[in-house]
Amino acid sequence: MSNSLRILVGVDGSPGSEAALRWALAEAALRAGRPDAGGPACTVTALLAWTGEGLPAGVLRAAEQTDEGTLGAAAAEMLERAIKRVGEPDGAVELRRLVVRGKATQALTGAARNYDLLVVGEHGHTPLYRRTAGSVSQGVVHHSSIPVVVARRDSAPAASARRADRPVVVGVDGSDLSLGALRWAAHEAALRGAPLRVVHAWGGLDQMYAEALVTAQGALLRQAEGILDHAVTLGLDGAADLAVDTVLAPDPAVRALLRESRDAQLLVVGSRGLGGFARLLIGSVSHQCVLYAACDTAVVHTDGDAVPAAEPAAAMTGAGLAAG
Repeated sequence: MSNSLRILVGVDGSPGSEAALRWALAEAALRAGRPDAGGPACTVTALLAWTGEGLPAGVLRAAEQTDEGTLGAAAAEMLERAIKRVGEPDGAVELRRLVVRGKATQALTGAARNYDLLVVGEHGHTPLYRRTAGSVSQGVVHHSSIPVVVARRDSAPAASARRADRPVVVGVDGSDLSLGALRWAAHEAALRGAPLRVVHAWGGLDQMYAEALVTAQGALLRQAEGILDHAVTLGLDGAADLAVDTVLAPDPAVRALLRESRDAQLLVVGSRGLGGFARLLIGSVSHQCVLYAACDTAVVHTDGDAVPAAEPAAAMTGAGLAAG
C-alpha cells in the first residue's frame, strides 16, 4: 500500500460528516508525514451530494434555472462552511471540493472507484433533505469496492490518536477477505506506531448441540488456534515491524470484536468471510460493528496485499491467548 493516498470523504454539513473529514485529513497527514512517503501529496476530496427531494417540482425547476443555480450554490456554500469548521490541512495534504447532484450513497460509491479509501460519518443528513441516520454509512459499507472507514464523533482523529497503548484491532476467520483486512490493519498500526491485536472468535455455535460441543471443545479449540496462527503467519508475512498480540475468544464474533473495540483506536473487519466453525457471511458482523463499535471502524473489501513486501517481517511481541 502506497503512503500516497487518495481519500474520498462524504460531507453533508452534519457533525458526523465533519468528524469523517477530520479523520480523513488526519489519516492523510499521517501518511504524508512518513519519512518514506515521497511521490505526490496525499489528497482528500470532500464530496457533498445534494438532491431536491421533498421540494415541489416547480420550486426545484425555478431554483435550478436561476443564474447561479440556487440549490447547487447552497450546497457548495454548505461544503465550504463545513471545511471552515474543520480547518484546512497543511501543505503536505491537498484538499479538494466536489459538489454533485444525486443521492449521497450512489454519489459516493460511484466516485469511489477513483480513490483508495472512502470515509463517512456514522450519522448524518443530506443537505436540503434529512435522511435516516446511518443510512449513508451502511449503504457505502455494503456497496463500496474500496475500504470504508466509519468515523465516530467521539473518537480522536487518527493523527492525534497516538495513544500507543490503544491497539488497532482486526478480526480474522481464515477467509481471504479477513487476511486482506489483517494486512490493511497492520499497515494502519504501523502508521500510528500502535500495537496490532488480532482477534479470532470461534463461539456462537448452535446450543441445540451443547452436549456434543462440550465433548468436541478440545478439537474446536485446536482448530481455532490453527486458524489464528495460520492467519497471522500468512497475513503478516512481509509486514512492517509491529507489536502483535492475539486474542482467541470462545464468543460470537460480534461480541468479541465489540468488546475489543472499547480499548481500540481503530477496529478493522472484512466485508464478509467465514464465520468461525460454520460457513457464515461476515456481512452481518461488519454491519453490527459499524453500528455499535466504540471506536472508528474500517470495513475492507479486498483480499489484496496492503503492506509493502519490501518492509521487514512483523515482530511477534507480547503474543498471547485470551479466552474471556
